[in-house]
Amino acid sequence: MINIIRGKELPKEVAVEESFCRLYDYWRSVTPSNRTLPGRQHINPAEITDLLSRIALVDVHYTGTEKQFQYRLWGSVMTEVVGKDCTGKFAHDLFTGQQLQIVQQPFNAVVETRNPHFSEITWDIENREHQSYKRLLLPLAADGQNVNMILGTIVEADQGKT
Repeated sequence: MINIIRGKELPKEVAVEESFCRLYDYWRSVTPSNRTLPGRQHINPAEITDLLSRIALVDVHYTGTEKQFQYRLWGSVMTEVVGKDCTGKFAHDLFTGQQLQIVQQPFNAVVETRNPHFSEITWDIENREHQSYKRLLLPLAADGQNVNMILGTIVEADQGKT
């Protein structure tokens, strides 16, 4: 399910997560007034240190008409929740089948719409029955228009507020 976020306010189901509100507000605050989207160059990790363990930065690589997604940064909580460290790896090398679709479909939606995306995900992880989490994805564009990176964060669905 693709849940594109349009407008300046987060929907209720997203806004219940404090870390989502914090990252979304930060993302909006660093968008220069003369640009549609902020770029990676506008993100200062020192301003969001409390969120870094839950953050992923995903590079968008264009190969012809296809997009490939590579994890540049993968926080320690992300590793715990998803069950693997994805730093430096491409999504298509880490996941297959339905898991790959669950990962790539929202990434594609963020790139194509240039809007944030929210989803709740449950999937099987090695040595665990199921893992459920909520994910917020935010577009970044070096030129202010064309998404070349995605800033993402997650919260375990079972844990409620962070």
